Amino acid sequence: MKTLIEEVVDRLCKYMGEKGISQYKLAQLSCVPFSTIRSIMQRRTKNIQLKTIIMLASGLDVPLNEFLDDNIFNINNLDLE
Repeated sequence: MKTLIEEVVDRLCKYMGEKGISQYKLAQLSCVPFSTIRSIMQRRTKNIQLKTIIMLASGLDVPLNEFLDDNIFNINNLDLE
C-alpha cells in the first residue's frame, strides 16, 4: 500500500512528464517554493497539505478533480499513517 506522498509524487511525475515541466518550472507556475517541491519529489515530506496539492494541480493546469480522480486516492488504497 502506497502512502499519500508516494501517490502525489506519481501524479506529479505523470503530469510533469506529459507537459515537459521541470520541478523548477512547476515552482514558478504553482507558487509553491522549489525547496518544497524538491522535498516532496524526494519523498522527504511526511505530510502534504491539501492547499499544496491544489496549488500544484493549478500550476500544472490540471483540474483538482482530475488530479485526484484515480483509484489510487481511494481511502482504502492509501496508508494514511
